[in-house]
Amino acid sequence: MKVSVVIPVFNKSAHVRAAVESILQGTWRELEVIAVDDHSTDGSLAVLRGIDDPRLRILALPSNVGPAGAANAGMAAARGEYVARLDADDLAVPERIAMQVAFMDAHPHLGGSSGHLRLFGDSTGEWRLPLSPDACRARILFGTPLVQGGSILRRSVLEAHQLRYDPSWPRVGEDWLFWCRLLHVTEVGNLDEVLIHYRRDGDNVSRTSDHPRFVQLLQRVFASFGITITEEEASLHALAMRRWDVPPDAARVHAFKAWLQRLDDMNTERRLFPTAAFRTQLDLAWRGLFHHLPALGTRTALAHLRHGGPHTGDHLAYLVKHRINHMIGRGRNKG
Repeated sequence: MKVSVVIPVFNKSAHVRAAVESILQGTWRELEVIAVDDHSTDGSLAVLRGIDDPRLRILALPSNVGPAGAANAGMAAARGEYVARLDADDLAVPERIAMQVAFMDAHPHLGGSSGHLRLFGDSTGEWRLPLSPDACRARILFGTPLVQGGSILRRSVLEAHQLRYDPSWPRVGEDWLFWCRLLHVTEVGNLDEVLIHYRRDGDNVSRTSDHPRFVQLLQRVFASFGITITEEEASLHALAMRRWDVPPDAARVHAFKAWLQRLDDMNTERRLFPTAAFRTQLDLAWRGLFHHLPALGTRTALAHLRHGGPHTGDHLAYLVKHRINHMIGRGRNKG
């Protein structure tokens, strides 16, 4: 068996058939689909049992164990050389598994990979992932380097290191913590291809918008690399992912810039992440914040501009354009 596709399922009766069939009807045929029903209460299990394909295996859990526990059950049952994942409300492109098998076969040093996402539902667009192993490793403090529902893992790596999800992990963010664990034993990369159509609606919006929980998650991520950070430092770092409980002011922007410099100094000393790729990630975090600042006030945006850099001219032009549009809009509203 070449590939086992694990699909944890909890109350996804409206979408799970389409998700499973997107794999079964794909171009790669040598696979099994392991659908793990996490004690659903909405008829998801009946939907799964109504799919007639010998390649589908259904695991019905006797109690709800959460996404980490359901994923562990699926990985334990997998027989394939590779273990792929799919979320129960997403769709795989027809060539997904074939492209991933070819990629992993061609890169035997990688323990895992994924690819880009195309959004549908309440949002559209694409989420693009870093490609090289260095870029993926450098990203880990700033977000997930692989997308869980589009990932494929080398089962020999999972078994050699007994890699599983920890049941004590939070139910949102468990994928991020798993990638931290994976990066301690192997390299990962991504295909420069869209592999998944990712559903965005009210049922699957991430609950990490709860700022205190997100701060705790960040502390766990840093701790997995031996870095202890305070709640305040984690809250400051959250700006890199455009998350805050209170909109940042000018002082907060200056503090964030100083925090990024501290991370660079730390990595220069400890060499935890590839230096060039990590500095690129720090730059992306800093530059990416700017476009959210003009809406929070000119003074806040100017605090960012005062630090200079090669993109200052572009950012200044963006700020001027934003202010002009704001004034025009305010004038129209008065009329």
